Amino acid sequence: MLDFEIEAGDLQRLADELGAMPNEVRAAYNRALTRTAATLRKLSSKGLQSHLGLARAAAVRRRLKSLRIRGQGGMGSVRLWYGLNDLPVSEFRGRTTPRSGGAAYSGPAGSHRFDRAWIGASRYARKRTILQRVRESRYPIREAQLPIKDKADVFVEDEVFVKLNDIFWQHFSRDLERRVDYMRSR
Repeated sequence: MLDFEIEAGDLQRLADELGAMPNEVRAAYNRALTRTAATLRKLSSKGLQSHLGLARAAAVRRRLKSLRIRGQGGMGSVRLWYGLNDLPVSEFRGRTTPRSGGAAYSGPAGSHRFDRAWIGASRYARKRTILQRVRESRYPIREAQLPIKDKADVFVEDEVFVKLNDIFWQHFSRDLERRVDYMRSR
């Protein structure tokens, strides 16, 4: 979960500089929050796909959610949620190889060895993947999964979170300036 707070004093200072009305500030703030969340989702989706070595960005996009929280006076907040559960091997670029007593994966996500596993066709991605038995019995069978939480946390904190304030203020100041200019021209 990625939370950030905006100082009300900074918002008011920019509004005073531009001579903006409170309703213009509120509208610009809400639009800037929405655009910031969309920009961060896009940065996260593209960045995590390459950082984790995923074959498709859809695997990450399904796990990124933005939640809008309405606040007092129309000034709300946005919360980004990252689903960092393990992903199936078929979602990653890389190579699967049979080993004695199991199978192995090697690729951009690292090297992992799975005991009592074999290589088979995935139900979802229509490509070769690593399958494992869940219990000692013959069935059920599940696809082996690779952990992504540690690598994804590092990427989000180092690459996405540091850009958050700059992105918000860029959207907010640009939107507020244009709203004020538009109202003055009318």
